[in-house]
Amino acid sequence: MSSEREVSKMFVRYMQRVLRNERINIYRKHLRDVKETPLEDWLLEEIVEPSHLSDFLLTEDEVAHLESFIENERLANAVATLSTPDKMVLYQYYYSELNDVEIGSHIGKTSQGVNKRRRRALLRIKKAYENM
Repeated sequence: MSSEREVSKMFVRYMQRVLRNERINIYRKHLRDVKETPLEDWLLEEIVEPSHLSDFLLTEDEVAHLESFIENERLANAVATLSTPDKMVLYQYYYSELNDVEIGSHIGKTSQGVNKRRRRALLRIKKAYENM
């Protein structure tokens, strides 16, 4: 009976080694297949040093002429009807992904004021777009 147990233990250890080695082989093969940096590594690099993000930010003068960055002519004309503060709020909300509180702290308004300005600006764009 003890020899059966010994054989059984030996078999289990052998199978554990086989499965471990197979897992390692699959992992190594996968590493050879992947030639790009995994998304997680890219995100970690961006968190540590988000250097390229500042390349795409618009200055206040560029935001004042936001319509020049829009390819759709009707939409560009509709956005041109907005005031510069309205364009700034829309740009910061949709492009910079700031919430109303953060935008309000930048421009010196309350979050409710920012929300109201954003909603009114969107309505103005919608009306101007529909009337063209």
